Amino acid sequence: MSSLTSLEKRIFEDLFVMSSGYVLDYSNATFAELFRECVKVDIYNSKYDFNGDSKAKRLRAFWETQTDTLVGKVLKELLDVWSYGNPEPNAKEKNSYEKALKIVSRLLGKDVGDGNNEDV
Repeated sequence: MSSLTSLEKRIFEDLFVMSSGYVLDYSNATFAELFRECVKVDIYNSKYDFNGDSKAKRLRAFWETQTDTLVGKVLKELLDVWSYGNPEPNAKEKNSYEKALKIVSRLLGKDVGDGNNEDV
């Protein structure tokens, strides 16, 4: 079980627009591919559908069942995709993104010290 707090989860939920049941613009196939490539996990395994079958619900189940390291790796990848799709974020989005990077750093056990998160 990851150590994500309720507030931290909300930051990611808002950035990834998960209230719709989707996660960013992923299809089922590309979402499965992300998890296979990033952490060698089958996100469509039945152990991730206890909250429901949408991508957002599966991601929440992943948060609830996996280690900080695995969750951190997936969230880092999702943040990279978000950043690519949002090259000029507004101030609120930028603030949330920076908070999210710090959360990922914590999950991965890396020091955010100077704010340079390129090696996260």
